[in-house]
Amino acid sequence: MRVLVTSEKDIASQTIKRVLVNEYGFSPNGEHFEGSPILSHSDSTILITTGRDMIFCDHLESHFSAEAFIFCSRHRAESAKPALLVHSTGNLGSEALFGGHPFQVSVSAPQLVAAALKRLSVEKVRQTLTEFDVSLEVTHHGPTSLNTPIVFVELGSTEEYWTHDEGARAVAAAIMDCTKEPLLGEAVIGFGGTHYASKFNRLVLEKGYKIGHMAPKYSLNELTLDLVKQMVTRTTGYVKKAIVDWKGMNAENKEHLFPILTEAGLQIVRDKDA
Repeated sequence: MRVLVTSEKDIASQTIKRVLVNEYGFSPNGEHFEGSPILSHSDSTILITTGRDMIFCDHLESHFSAEAFIFCSRHRAESAKPALLVHSTGNLGSEALFGGHPFQVSVSAPQLVAAALKRLSVEKVRQTLTEFDVSLEVTHHGPTSLNTPIVFVELGSTEEYWTHDEGARAVAAAIMDCTKEPLLGEAVIGFGGTHYASKFNRLVLEKGYKIGHMAPKYSLNELTLDLVKQMVTRTTGYVKKAIVDWKGMNAENKEHLFPILTEAGLQIVRDKDA
């Protein structure tokens, strides 16, 4: 069963939920979670609404046995740029200011990440969402401790766009693709570059890569062997390669990172050679 997660505290989440109900036929199944009706689309897909902020939803496995949790979320950015985004979750360093635990990553679902990014890109063109950026984000925020695969699909980046109907339709379409995509297969993890992982977007959209956890340049010098091993093992499918944004890291980053990747048994591949 795939479980779609929305939150009472998230305006974008409620906009996306409305689209899912009105356009995809989600309806109450008679059960409740945290006081809100559980909505069903089929025997294999349900939608729940939590009273928590979604980054603090490490409790969901106590209530649901799911194949994947797909979070319908807002994105907030100081740039205020409208955006359609997808990413895995985790904390790649010693801080956990936005849910989860330090030095811990969730179970990434690269197949769902790729499916969502591809559909968001299609919907941007189909719905003429020219003002929106479509992008992967690197691994960040909670929840981190669930052992069920997680993907966040997000509508951003300010309250004006959290209620944007066409943007919510694009996110809803991507989420529904995630409910049907298989979880297994070959995947890669990524290192280097910025928070909005433009080099890795190209690898997914143009070359068909399935990419899970990604660590940006600003986190590289804090990475440990244990954390890199988590990035590999807490990924659905199997990971043998680490793709590095070669120009998106400096010599100090490479000196710290590459011995760790080698010790973890990963093949190091430059982005231009991928």
